[in-house]
Amino acid sequence: MIVVRIYEGLGNQMFEYAYAYALNERAKRKGIKVCVDLRDEAVTAYDKVRYARPLDIKQFAISLPVAPPDVLRHWDYLSEKTPVQRVISCLSEQGLWKYGCHMEYQYQHRYHYNYSRDHFRLRDHTYVAGLYQNEEYFAAYRAALRKEFSLKEPWKLPETLEQIMKENDVISLHIRRGDYITDPKIRKVMYQCDKKYYEKALEYIRERLNRPYLFVFTNDVNWVKRNLSYDIPMAVVSDQYELTDVQELLLMSYCNHNIISNSTYSWWGAWLNTHKDKIVVAPRKWFLDRQRNTIAAKSWVKL
Repeated sequence: MIVVRIYEGLGNQMFEYAYAYALNERAKRKGIKVCVDLRDEAVTAYDKVRYARPLDIKQFAISLPVAPPDVLRHWDYLSEKTPVQRVISCLSEQGLWKYGCHMEYQYQHRYHYNYSRDHFRLRDHTYVAGLYQNEEYFAAYRAALRKEFSLKEPWKLPETLEQIMKENDVISLHIRRGDYITDPKIRKVMYQCDKKYYEKALEYIRERLNRPYLFVFTNDVNWVKRNLSYDIPMAVVSDQYELTDVQELLLMSYCNHNIISNSTYSWWGAWLNTHKDKIVVAPRKWFLDRQRNTIAAKSWVKL
């Protein structure tokens, strides 16, 4: 059995699950089963500094089985709480322990988000942890993943929004601030999309539409109200409709077109969009470190 760790925010959870789904499709040809680890608590020594987020992915109709406790105990050593566990961890890194571990960052030293076949070349009894933020891992399973990322429980779109979507070409615009602004560690890593980016992105899309209408999604409503004003109809969805994070992500995917921030959350809103003529605009600059690659899909417009 191979176990894939699912954690961090919703967008990251979806990347990790999509990779696990693709890994399972390959592994089952060899008779190897892939399960997911959906524990909320810290698992590895590296989790000590992770940002605890609710596992909202459980709201989706995901089909991969959850690894049972009696299986997960084989990797208790990953916490490295005792000298014995630290020794076993070292043996595992050298491939000398039956229940091995495959950490994405150990193969890339730091996350560069480049696709690598090595992450599919895993032996049985392996625990996998990583972000896998590259659509090459799972692009072949787009149709299946759209079903996996559908809600377990039916959700009725608010009538006001439904009517707007029937009568207009709706553009979703996502603004990610929050920890991108307040957390010093994240500020050193992530680029912050500014007003100019959103203005250029909106201009690019709206000149191609007859009836543009803007749905704004954000974790900083006050900033949006102070800084954004456009001469087309606009609704700040995050301020008016009390939708859950999962519902807002799905609503992004229902829109005709998408303007995303450098966030895995709106990345998935755009990737799940099924409109054939959709235009997706993504920031050309994703990270502050120029050595790190953008994770925007190849077919998207980058500004």
